[in-house]
Amino acid sequence: MKRLLFIFLPFIVFAAPDDFLRRIECHFLLEDYEGAIKEIKKAESVFPNDKEIQKAYIRALIALGEENEAISLLNNLYSHADLKNDPSILEDVAWGILKKGVNSSQYATRLSSLVGIYFTRDARAVSILKSMMKDTNAILRAVALQLSCNYRDEPLINEVVELFENEKIYLVRLEVLKTIGAMRIKSKEVDLKEILKNDKATYDERALAVEALVNIYDKIDIAELKILLSSPYAGFRILGAEMGAHFKIAEVKKEIALLASDARFDVRIAALNSIALFYKDVIPKKEIKALLSKAYNDTNAYVAITASFVGLLVDPLAKKHMKKWLDDPYPENRRFAAGTVAHAGVHGKDLCLHALENSRDDFVRANVAIGLIGQRENLKKCADVIYDFIKNKKIMWMWENAGLFQILAPSEIRHIDQLPNYPEAIDQVVQLNLLSILSMLEDPRAQDAIKIFLKTKTWGITGLAAITLLQEGDEESLTLLRALLKDSDKTVRVQAALALAIIGKDKFALPILEKAYFDAPHDLKLNILEAIGRIGNMESFPFLLKVLEEPFQMLRIAAASAIIQTANL
Repeated sequence: MKRLLFIFLPFIVFAAPDDFLRRIECHFLLEDYEGAIKEIKKAESVFPNDKEIQKAYIRALIALGEENEAISLLNNLYSHADLKNDPSILEDVAWGILKKGVNSSQYATRLSSLVGIYFTRDARAVSILKSMMKDTNAILRAVALQLSCNYRDEPLINEVVELFENEKIYLVRLEVLKTIGAMRIKSKEVDLKEILKNDKATYDERALAVEALVNIYDKIDIAELKILLSSPYAGFRILGAEMGAHFKIAEVKKEIALLASDARFDVRIAALNSIALFYKDVIPKKEIKALLSKAYNDTNAYVAITASFVGLLVDPLAKKHMKKWLDDPYPENRRFAAGTVAHAGVHGKDLCLHALENSRDDFVRANVAIGLIGQRENLKKCADVIYDFIKNKKIMWMWENAGLFQILAPSEIRHIDQLPNYPEAIDQVVQLNLLSILSMLEDPRAQDAIKIFLKTKTWGITGLAAITLLQEGDEESLTLLRALLKDSDKTVRVQAALALAIIGKDKFALPILEKAYFDAPHDLKLNILEAIGRIGNMESFPFLLKVLEEPFQMLRIAAASAIIQTANL
């Protein structure tokens, strides 16, 4: 026995921390975390204060699902300054929490973890997104596809291709088509064209296939474009019209003009949109006026209105046709006409002014007011219209994307399981857009209007809805919100801080959000954590580390995602 001790004593005395760390890492590679902990215990007996060994212990604990012990050890070993200088161990803990959430048996927990992982924008998200595309839950597969659009890694592309071949659920198939276009997966070009030929394909499938093909193409030669434009398949003709305008190919102007009289209304609209975007400058004005004279009286209202829009750009006589549509008995036709006129710039100014004064449709007046504000025309009257529109709000709103036009309209958006509060979230974004317009005009009523908005509405844009909806805020809306951080009403302060964080990543919102967190209800806590992650300021590490001690897994997941987002900035 003495001889054995003598043999091993030099190793114990003279071993370096790196020797232990190499063996510990071998256990990690084998996913033998219990073996890793045994090795760590040996190492600690020799090097009790080595930070790398302590990090390994925390990593092993988190891998075994011992979150509380890992977090307690992290709090004991690391100061705020340590974490700011080297946040890697905090990231490891956060990733462990997210991975545990993804493997949960609870649907809501898995969805929250998946969204939290997306927000990290970290390379480690790729393998998890890939595995979630194979999930047994169709909604989670659809969400994983949507989130993968911003990652173009080869494993994800391969998984999307496999789903294209095998997916049976319609909702997921639509997401596959969107993802193919967003990722520009050129290998699926032939298959997308087959969808355009397929009479059994739905309208949504064909529309998404066209959109995907436009994204995939880097260029198109004239001969191929002419084949598309003369195809017996309507989907190909629509694709050709969009391609011609997208790549500005003047040589197919005759084919585009012919499509304005196509038997299919959607092809006629596509051709007219292409003329508005590009071909109005290459097709002789006389020919455009001739084809429009027929299109003005098209049996499909949207074709006739689109023709009237094109006419505003090239034909003074088009105003009388568009004026008729602004007074149409069907509200959807009036709104579409108002949206097109608002997008016509100086060519639609007179019609906008007429509708502003004479229309009894609030949506028509609001749309043309937005158009006139863009031209800096009749600003006082337009501000009054926008203010009254907000003040008298009784239903939810949305921005309707209709071809070339974005139109303010009553919300027709339905609840979607994977997007909590989706219609409400869109309505809030639209309302804030309009309040921002008032602020931009320096309207004195803007401040009170947004205070009422923040006090009566919970800023509930969270998770996947934030991904789907949010854009960077304009400076006017940020300034307006920032002024409310000192408001005497706590609700106003907190809601303003949430909106500032989500839209503007504004660090001034951070102390208000952290202070409000501990007294907030559960749903608001989730909103606050997502907002803090969006800000991404390392000063929030102590707060987020404290939140990791919460007993509720959903809150720990949100805090973990916020930590990784912050560490990656």
